[in-house]
Amino acid sequence: MFTSGTADNYADLLDRLHTFLTAKGSAFGLTYSGTGDGTLTAYSGGASSVAETFTITATSPTSFDVVGSLSGSIGPATVGTPFAHAKLEFLISAGGTPFVAGDAFTLSTAPPWVGLRKTLGARVEATQGNTGSKAVQNIVDGKNGLSDSYWRVQSPITLPQDVEFTFFEAETIASYQIAAFMDYYEHYLPKSWTLQYWDGDSWEDLDSRSGITDWTELAIKTFEIASPVSATRYRLHITELNSTVWLYMGAMRLLRSDGVDAAFSQTIWQAPGNDGDSEILVGVHAFERQDADYYNWELAAFDAHLATSLWREQAGHHSKLYMPLWNDTIPYWFVADGGRAIVVAKLNTQYEVGYLGLLDPFFSPEQWPYPITLGGSMAFGPTPPAWNSTDWRWSNNSINHRAFTHSDPGSTINDEAEWHQMRARNWDGGWLGFASRSNDGTPYFPDHGVTWPYCCGLTLLDPNIDESYTLWPVMLNTAVPNTIGQLSGVACVSGQGLTAETMVRVGAIDWMALHDIFRTDRDDFLAIALD
Repeated sequence: MFTSGTADNYADLLDRLHTFLTAKGSAFGLTYSGTGDGTLTAYSGGASSVAETFTITATSPTSFDVVGSLSGSIGPATVGTPFAHAKLEFLISAGGTPFVAGDAFTLSTAPPWVGLRKTLGARVEATQGNTGSKAVQNIVDGKNGLSDSYWRVQSPITLPQDVEFTFFEAETIASYQIAAFMDYYEHYLPKSWTLQYWDGDSWEDLDSRSGITDWTELAIKTFEIASPVSATRYRLHITELNSTVWLYMGAMRLLRSDGVDAAFSQTIWQAPGNDGDSEILVGVHAFERQDADYYNWELAAFDAHLATSLWREQAGHHSKLYMPLWNDTIPYWFVADGGRAIVVAKLNTQYEVGYLGLLDPFFSPEQWPYPITLGGSMAFGPTPPAWNSTDWRWSNNSINHRAFTHSDPGSTINDEAEWHQMRARNWDGGWLGFASRSNDGTPYFPDHGVTWPYCCGLTLLDPNIDESYTLWPVMLNTAVPNTIGQLSGVACVSGQGLTAETMVRVGAIDWMALHDIFRTDRDDFLAIALD
């Protein structure tokens, strides 16, 4: 299924994606056979969709029967009138040639994705320390252990010192944690404070603490809130410190009753698979730094989900793959079925594309049981830049910023997945990186995998003689080498004579051409199926 629209900002984009995936089941795999040249569009599953195939057969130029392989008949459909059922939705429109009895569309469906956890997170500002590598936003960036990415204010320190959390949607906070997460800095944490919420007119107290002096190196202290409320703004009102010279804090978590840290943006979905009986776990963490003017997504995949575990402590967690966005309006296109989701976000004239979910594998489930794949548009390797670096911005024009079909680790020849914008989970639980290296004459076996047919470039690929375009499957090839599968709904296309957002029709499905971020040579194009 497919939708498009314009989000208010990077957080609203995530909220819309969550609704798109979880509100309804998916519909996909549209085919058509018949005489009439009308179209079937706006198709999706419904709230009660299951894994099955629907046949939508014309009984007259304006009427169709809708029959599911499991559900049986779910009612007639009329040309020009939206069809809405708890298991399938679509619109059939007439063309120049009328439909005749026996003309038929087919569609498959899968159940809705399940949102296992969701919070859009919070913007954090303090009285002091809002800029630099030790800015206050560090306290919600998801660190789970010893780290040098903390909040730091040095003398002269203003008291009271306020740390304010502004949520993108109202949250009810049941408890909160303050963590040291720093070696030998434990005596620089706050001593006395009040946690407050904004009721629309004034700050009201939720919890007060004083004389907290027993901090240790890796201390994580939890404080319960006696009477939680729902609010969009909270603040830690610090009135006394353990040091007159430094104020340090490793992390602060605002926990809901389900134990999820609402201040840390995190969404985890369980996709059902196109068979309706799989467990595919992917997610997005949105993060920002106002002083460096970036507002991004981090894409992730997991082997399993545990409700009590933090984002980065989930089983098989893999991330450090990004989509740079911004805090402004974002035109978008979402495509999903039961096994994967594709996100296209437009910033000015460039396109950020993300892929979360399964390959169409060339191995059996016994050989490759969980062929989950991540594709993003920014990768920095195992050690990303400093949090206040402008390298994180959407305007980065380096090799680190490429579409996943054109993934390239740059001059670093290695097989570490974190260098690549295109990745797949290996059969042994590790992750593999794949690169196109489009300007190179030879692939780099056995250093890492490659994407076919982008590897080695497409500078001589033209449209067909009749000016149509051939779409080539994008396949991932490991360094062994083995071709492990192809990306679902992603194709390679020559960009000669194309512009971004041009539609290429194949059968009953439109494919939208895009270019690699801001690059527009003929071998810089890809196509996404709007199906």
